[in-house]
Amino acid sequence: MDEIISKLRNSYKGIGNKRHEDNVRLHVIINIFMEYYGYDVGKCSLEESIVKGFCDVYVPTIGEKALIIEVKNGNRPIEVKDIEQVRTYAGSKGQRFGILTNGYEYVLLDFSIETLPKMEGNVLESYVVFWFDIFKVRTKGKTELRYFKYLSFDNLYSNQSTHFFCDVTQYKVWKYEQGIKDVSWNSYRCTLFQFFDFLAPRALAKRNYEQVGKRFYETLDMEQFDMFISECKRNGKDTSTKTLNNNHTHIYNMLYELEKHDKIRYTSLSDSRKENLIIYEETEGRRGITEINAEDVQTILDFLKAKRNSNRDIVMFLLEVTLGLERSQLLELNWDAFDKAYKYISLEGRKIELCPILQEYLIKLNKEVKRANIKSQKVFQVFYNGEYRPMREWNINDVFNNFVQITNDEKWKNYSPKFVRKSLIRTLFFAGYSLEDIMYITGIDINNISKYIKMNELLQRRSKKINWMQLYEGILCKEL
Repeated sequence: MDEIISKLRNSYKGIGNKRHEDNVRLHVIINIFMEYYGYDVGKCSLEESIVKGFCDVYVPTIGEKALIIEVKNGNRPIEVKDIEQVRTYAGSKGQRFGILTNGYEYVLLDFSIETLPKMEGNVLESYVVFWFDIFKVRTKGKTELRYFKYLSFDNLYSNQSTHFFCDVTQYKVWKYEQGIKDVSWNSYRCTLFQFFDFLAPRALAKRNYEQVGKRFYETLDMEQFDMFISECKRNGKDTSTKTLNNNHTHIYNMLYELEKHDKIRYTSLSDSRKENLIIYEETEGRRGITEINAEDVQTILDFLKAKRNSNRDIVMFLLEVTLGLERSQLLELNWDAFDKAYKYISLEGRKIELCPILQEYLIKLNKEVKRANIKSQKVFQVFYNGEYRPMREWNINDVFNNFVQITNDEKWKNYSPKFVRKSLIRTLFFAGYSLEDIMYITGIDINNISKYIKMNELLQRRSKKINWMQLYEGILCKEL
């Protein structure tokens, strides 16, 4: 994906101010986009005569299918009203898909969407599957560039994995008809896009969506969900019980709506979150847990010292490996959580002494912050687009994901804030810390200790003789 985005950016910049439609069509769309993504340039026709106009690029694909590409001036952003023109062209040719572009924005449109949403704004938005801006990796209202690959010939027409995302778009229409709010839908969309991005290649191995898509939905069960969650864990994403419950709700509800609207005959995934997720609630804390050893800690510190943001990343890692802070705590951590000497940190009413090396790097990081004149009180900042901004969750993930560069050992793939927190609890336990101390340091609830420390491990650490203390003012030590 990075290669095609880079090529498109360079091509768009290369035509300078001459970004009229013909230049964008030739240099960006035909020479780069279509060539790279496997469309047969030799078969396409330009200015195809269509009712009420001419289609900029008409691209025959498989059989009677064709892709409608409408190119706009590269000096102005695409507007929702531009979709109407593509819809007219696609409808007159009996085609399902169209791409609306100005060279830097790419909008995939699916005109098989059956109903229009009751939503604010133009109803033409209901046809939008993806809306990319190649110069913005993540921005409100635009699709993440990681999904740009689904515009290719293979994904759109050959194996048809893009069709899963079209189904999500249809599902969006139904949810908006039911009154879902934008912020809630964004949560649904993120789950479903990640889910199908992971499972589509597996579901369509040597087959296409038309052959197995419906059957895939009908047979989707906890095995596929388990695979998805395991992948999320490997990538350091949040897999807390709350998140798993939300993910299950988002996926199940889409299946339910597909069945309700007669798109599939039945669903195999149970609607009972408790029934389906109990195995995760019981084993989430123990799966893959190990104790953190000194050699690994030293290796990671040496690795981070050589990196660009060494002071920031070392502070982050040390807070994880000594206190087990969660991602949300790292993101919300302010400088006023520390005393002036950086010897103590205050967390939710707990005052905890910090190890000397963490104190040292906090001082270094604070000096960096002052030199950079960063006004925000958030400890962890990232430099982006010429300015410092508080870190987001994926920035933290990137720090830990980079550990795979240390060696080829598979263990580095396990490292994430969640993995370190779970492992720290066991590390503290086997180092001789009491359960009370572990709870105080990490903030873990007493009800969750058993997820990380088994009863037999606790019993093995106990001395054989219990030092009994007098109970009930010693009345049981006397004769009646």
